[in-house]
Amino acid sequence: MESDTNKKATRGRPVCELKQAEQRAKLILSAKQLLNTKSYSQITIRDIAAEASINSAMIKYYFGSKENLFVELIQAIADEQFSQFEGLTEQSQPVYQFILRFGEILQTHPGIVHLLSEEVLNKTTPLAHAFMASFPARVSQFLPPLIQKETGTDDHKKAKLAAFQLITLVVSPYILKTLRQQAWQIDDNEIQGEAWAKDLYQHFIYGLKESDINEVGS
Repeated sequence: MESDTNKKATRGRPVCELKQAEQRAKLILSAKQLLNTKSYSQITIRDIAAEASINSAMIKYYFGSKENLFVELIQAIADEQFSQFEGLTEQSQPVYQFILRFGEILQTHPGIVHLLSEEVLNKTTPLAHAFMASFPARVSQFLPPLIQKETGTDDHKKAKLAAFQLITLVVSPYILKTLRQQAWQIDDNEIQGEAWAKDLYQHFIYGLKESDINEVGS
């Protein structure tokens, strides 16, 4: 027979493992949805619980803290999204495919951009470390070999520097959204889709040719 102590310890908490997994998933999904419209600092435990229709005490029970919940969210998004890069080296234009697919990640997960610009850059929190390990560090491992394959260079150092330049070109329009829209009047739809990816790819691989400049000015 279960003791009174054990009864008290489990009171109000779902015993079924399937139920626990469902509630954890709902809380992570709710945090993701909120992050797409609000900054991390604005989101409270009560906000997440209300969005998921789950008692706020369950967040501490499952994750320990709001920060730990978002760490798991980051890791889940990264694992899901980076799986699409498997086999990219077999593509005829792996760098173009990377630009196109990574751009889609930034478009469909605005919360990731929010975290990067507000909670990761120039910070050393556990959340910032988790983000670095889940996204930039992983890109730094697989992107240089893609560039080496497509350009034919054997110089890994040059490929790594080129990879850093490329990821900066891909991400910066999203990080600098306010500057892009207000100072340059460049809308979101102008930095999305195949046309943008192809243009960025051509300029990165071949460089900006004089003919391109003349065509823009004509």
